[in-house]
Amino acid sequence: MTKRNAARLPAPVCTLVLMGLAASTWPEIAPTVDPLTRHVHVTYSVPADAPEEVVVVCSWSPAGTEDWRPAKAWPLISETAFNLLPDATWAQWIQQNRIVERRAAGLERTVIFNPYPEAQADGVVDVDFRVVLESPQGRSLATSQGRVQADNSDVLYIEDWSRVLQKAVVNHPAPEGRLWSWRTELDPSAGASLDNALYGDAGPAAPLPQLTYPLDLRGPYAVFVCTTPGEGSIRLRLTGDERTDGLFSPRLGEEVLWRWARLDRQMLVLRQPHRYTGWAPAHIDYVKLVPLTLKLTAQLEAQFGGTPDKLVVGYWEPYSWAFHDNVQETLQHRQPLAAFAEARIGLVDTQIGRFGAKVVYESQLTDTLLYATRGDPIGAIAKPETDNVGRMQQYTNTLDATLRYARELGLHAHANFGASNCYPGSPLQGDFSKQHPDWMRGSMLRYEVPEVRAYVLSLFREALEIGAPGISIDYCRYPETIDAIETGNAFMGELRGLADDFGAKRGRHVPILVRFPGTGVRRCRLFDYVTWAREGWVDYLCPSNIQGRHLHIDVTPYLEAVQGSQVKLLPSVDALSWGLPMPGPFLWRVARLYEAGVPGIHVYQADARILGRPGERRCMRLLANADAVRRWWAEDTRLRPRCSKGIYITRALRPEGWHGWKRLRVWPEGIDMGAVELYLDGELVSRFDGPPYLLGSEAYASDGVIPPGDHELRIRAEDGDGWLDQTFTVHGAG
Repeated sequence: MTKRNAARLPAPVCTLVLMGLAASTWPEIAPTVDPLTRHVHVTYSVPADAPEEVVVVCSWSPAGTEDWRPAKAWPLISETAFNLLPDATWAQWIQQNRIVERRAAGLERTVIFNPYPEAQADGVVDVDFRVVLESPQGRSLATSQGRVQADNSDVLYIEDWSRVLQKAVVNHPAPEGRLWSWRTELDPSAGASLDNALYGDAGPAAPLPQLTYPLDLRGPYAVFVCTTPGEGSIRLRLTGDERTDGLFSPRLGEEVLWRWARLDRQMLVLRQPHRYTGWAPAHIDYVKLVPLTLKLTAQLEAQFGGTPDKLVVGYWEPYSWAFHDNVQETLQHRQPLAAFAEARIGLVDTQIGRFGAKVVYESQLTDTLLYATRGDPIGAIAKPETDNVGRMQQYTNTLDATLRYARELGLHAHANFGASNCYPGSPLQGDFSKQHPDWMRGSMLRYEVPEVRAYVLSLFREALEIGAPGISIDYCRYPETIDAIETGNAFMGELRGLADDFGAKRGRHVPILVRFPGTGVRRCRLFDYVTWAREGWVDYLCPSNIQGRHLHIDVTPYLEAVQGSQVKLLPSVDALSWGLPMPGPFLWRVARLYEAGVPGIHVYQADARILGRPGERRCMRLLANADAVRRWWAEDTRLRPRCSKGIYITRALRPEGWHGWKRLRVWPEGIDMGAVELYLDGELVSRFDGPPYLLGSEAYASDGVIPPGDHELRIRAEDGDGWLDQTFTVHGAG
């Protein structure tokens, strides 16, 4: 790490004078340096007679030399568009140096230029910058050029990984036998910033030692990370932190904002990632540390300001966490809960088992998951298997640890059971369902059988005895346990009786949360939420989707059901990969729910976002305050006209293409949220006057909307007096 001690310009400052073919009619525009990223934002004008599409080519040259080189630049787009951005489009911008602007005639557009490392000498940027506008056929339309000067010498880059404290385990160069290697003189095609990067891999069986990079910094900094896609990832923490975060660059050359924090007396710790198969390859190109003023830090934190006025319930599944991580110490259970606290989650809904399967807590009434298990598909791996979850239960008490650390962190916690999935024939199947196959309907236990309900209640009783302050029953994703309204009502009444017995002994109420199929979801008519609320059998009602359908359920009937009662309506918002993309579509749904008057929300599989990308955890932090969500949308509205116009779509989850249980969703960028039309192979499939936008509908009838094979998807979005029009190729899985 070096400080760039060149002669300083006023920092940060940037000036540019535009000139060229149309210089006499173009105003002089001063670009800016973003104080958080230190990227240069260059705004230019598009001629009023420009065609529907304009190709933008950006280049830079050391000042006064006419030695032009491709600029690492991309158009101004929102965080939502960035998250949905196809890799091929990023490669077109960064590697092919071609940006396409659509319907931009007469508008000002902005490109974002990252001068590091090529155009930045000792932290100082002093270059000529050129913007060339061409027609799609290559005809020159306009050229603008000017001087860019900026002082980023106070920005620190960690590129020399030989400076870690543990020098004995880092080789440079890297002969056989060492654990970490700092490789220099890499081929430029590897994509490393200065043709060097840090790698680590000793096989899946044993971890690499952690590395410590010394820092000597004061005050707040923003910390960015850059890795090379396909080479591995890295886990980072500061020496004062309780937990690490996994970080990687989704695309070549993309800097990812990890966090902002005071770095006084802190050092940076690097840890190898862990996967379901064991320890995984570690890799990092560089870390960028940008000093922040106290004012800017306060502005960043103000995004999440305001006392929480909405109850956010975050579903938490230790099973899924341990499937990928190496959990062998009780204290490790505190780490994910600390992330939940950072995300301002009010109630942690902790699933510890699904009835009929092995459980993931310290039960003495049924069999626990102690050995290998099989999970949902991961990419091309249809049936991934791991011993990780079993090891967690061999060495720790999952429920007790969760309850204890939740209390310490100021979180409320519920013990959550899935109503049933016995996973017959798999390592997950429990002895109870094996011994009583006649008490099963398909792969689920039958709640109309009294012995089944007694078994279920016994495990809830055990969770309360361990110390759970509240309990949850989750009828999704598998609602086949209930055969009739009477069965569901009988069980919910029994569950209320159990909770009240414990409440009487404790001297305080034991709350019950229920997640159940919402309107239109399969078997939804069997779940009598109106009676549950009227009788006071539950405290929290969470109507929900199942998989990628029904993500925008009308909450009006549920609000009517709880009116005049103490029951809180907390509609479920799905955070799995088939759910709504973050932040835009996700926060659009949340904003509509808050406008409807709900007191909070339930986020299913919240751990997927809270323990995933740091930007998604920041999005989750907004949910606890309705004004924070409104402010986010106000800022989106303000910036929308400045963003490059485009249409972005979600991706298929599986390599084989789109399955019926997932919906292709659309995000219009840079234009108003108006009418959108979707055509498949030339036929109009759906039209919307406003969001949410998707191909087909959220009902089961649209499960086959994308037939097997390749298809042309054309999307038109209303843009003033015209239409933004883009075409995509989509593949149905069959």
